[in-house]
Amino acid sequence: MTDPRHRQLSRIYQRPIEDDEDARAAVAADPGVLASALFLECAESDDVTSVEAARSYCADRLDYLRDLLGESVSGVTAGFESRLRAWR
Repeated sequence: MTDPRHRQLSRIYQRPIEDDEDARAAVAADPGVLASALFLECAESDDVTSVEAARSYCADRLDYLRDLLGESVSGVTAGFESRLRAWR
């Protein structure tokens, strides 16, 4: 496992993510896990000081992971927004 994105998703999903296909399958099975992880990263970041900054943070992370997310991008985004609404 040499791709840092695979290592990140392995940590988040608490299982080995060996390749892009495996990453897409993990996220598709439960996009809420990634949404929660991104929200926690965002909440812990000293650079995120507003709702707009939180959305920007999430968008940047999703851009970084985009080719591993497949059709799950909308589910991850919706999950992140749900957590963001509860946080406000």
